[in-house]
Amino acid sequence: MVHEMLVSQHVPVPMRDGTVLRANVFRPAGEGPFPVLLTRTPYGKDVASGMLGVDPLRAVERGYIVVIQDVRGRYRSEGEWLPFLHEFEDGYDTVVWAANLAGSDGRVAMFGGSYFGMTQWQAAVGQPPGLAALAPAITWGNHLNGSVYRGGAHELGMGLDWYLGALAPGEVMRRYAGKPLDLLTRLPALIGAIDALPSLYATLPPAAIPDEEGLLAPLRQYAALPPDDPGWRDLNLDDRYDKVQVPTFHVAGWYDIFLGETLRQYGAMLRLAEARGTQKPRLMIGPWTHGNFASFTGEIEFGMAGSGLLLGYQGDLTEVHLRFFDRALGRPVLWPEMPSVEVFVMGENRWRYFPTWPVAEAAEDRWYLASGGQANTSAGDGRLQLSPPDQAAADRYVYDPLDPVPTIGGSLLMPASYRPGARDQGPNEARQDVLCYTSDPFAKPYTVIGPVSATLQVSSSAPDTDFVARLVDVYPDGRAICLTDGIVRARWRRTYSVPGEIRPQAPELLRPGEIAPVTIDLWATGITFLPGHRLRLEVTSSSFPRWDRNLNTGADEFLTAQTARPAEQKVHHDAEHPSWIALPHVPS
Repeated sequence: MVHEMLVSQHVPVPMRDGTVLRANVFRPAGEGPFPVLLTRTPYGKDVASGMLGVDPLRAVERGYIVVIQDVRGRYRSEGEWLPFLHEFEDGYDTVVWAANLAGSDGRVAMFGGSYFGMTQWQAAVGQPPGLAALAPAITWGNHLNGSVYRGGAHELGMGLDWYLGALAPGEVMRRYAGKPLDLLTRLPALIGAIDALPSLYATLPPAAIPDEEGLLAPLRQYAALPPDDPGWRDLNLDDRYDKVQVPTFHVAGWYDIFLGETLRQYGAMLRLAEARGTQKPRLMIGPWTHGNFASFTGEIEFGMAGSGLLLGYQGDLTEVHLRFFDRALGRPVLWPEMPSVEVFVMGENRWRYFPTWPVAEAAEDRWYLASGGQANTSAGDGRLQLSPPDQAAADRYVYDPLDPVPTIGGSLLMPASYRPGARDQGPNEARQDVLCYTSDPFAKPYTVIGPVSATLQVSSSAPDTDFVARLVDVYPDGRAICLTDGIVRARWRRTYSVPGEIRPQAPELLRPGEIAPVTIDLWATGITFLPGHRLRLEVTSSSFPRWDRNLNTGADEFLTAQTARPAEQKVHHDAEHPSWIALPHVPS
């Protein structure tokens, strides 16, 4: 065990085009050689971040060199920052540089979450020599599935919060580093805009949001690309995972905005491992939101064992990561190897362990929507049942884009005032534009672990509109705690017609009044509905400002459209047009 550490700040890392990036290097005081742990960040290498997942000091104590680098154009690194574009080549060059550091044994493992996770994949697909393992957490690989888009709707809430709240302060300080008087003017103006985000979200058209500094230029650029634009192929990773040939450890959260993508990445690496006969990837899913690994999420306490500090009595996130790296690099490991998949099951609030994901024991239950035509609000007559309905009545509601259903909790990356995670949907369930379908109370525990999707037969008076589905756990005291949700924009319904897959197709408008099937990918959950609890599915047409409002006109002009029309929506659930939610039921 190492008891002395050397720290080098702002170390130059030359890229192939001559641009110099800067890194902090933490190393054991001995001669080594030591393996290297590398992470690359746009948020400032000198600032502690919850996206790291690994405590650098403890990693050095374990006998690793740790490198934390500012990506191109951010903080101390030279060049112009364009989100995602340079990370393929810069990541490759940085891995090669790290493998050749003085004292390095030539092996490099990468770690970190969110953007830090994306930089791992982007480096890895180039197969840089020396790369030995990846630990991408709460991250994504396809911008059409929770980053820029979700189900064809724009991730408005995250987009504005990320570019203004997370990235813009560093950019403004960088621009005016040598101009303190200008900085004293520009920075307060920016902070005022960040504080005003809840009101800025409502701006129509979004292009009218003030942006004198051009800080939202990348957001505008990506938002202008529709889901079927071929330009996404240059940014997305779906066709490149086969280039990655090192062990991987994936960390996800039930309430993380990139849950679906983390699971897709795990699935891609699992299929490759099975085909190659190599080590299976590892997966851990906790009851967490984006970058917050606490046991209290939204309004629910899941117990200390569910926190990133304890992890079912295995140790904290740093310790679990270091064990993975030790094992992947062939170093001594005292802790016994755990099953490949570790899942925290909410409700019963304990960890369960499986050899793979999806869980082999799970069998799909279809819970069918039924009602007498009055499923509006939680006081309506909407029901969920395991047998197809024999009633022909459809449920109706009016969706008004100027009075959208507000976002309450869930898988958010938005200003803190929106409070992500497990929150009571009661206020929304009192609205006439929210349909509620509820099961009978469970007499015994009912466990759901795995992918969740809703198939709805819908019609609308609009040529284009949205449908949102949300799975809810209804407590005996009436609280309706959200579990997972999803959205589909009708014009892009064919692109998102298969849960877990994104197949870009040309848009197709609705024919007003005609019944059409839509599939809504709710990603996944892990929960045991306890006796006395009920299962509920909410169906509506907005969750604002998480997702942008569909204005119901058929125009696909996110940045410039401002004309809005109400739409009459129908959800059909008769014998010829059944609607259901598919849940993976695991025997207790």
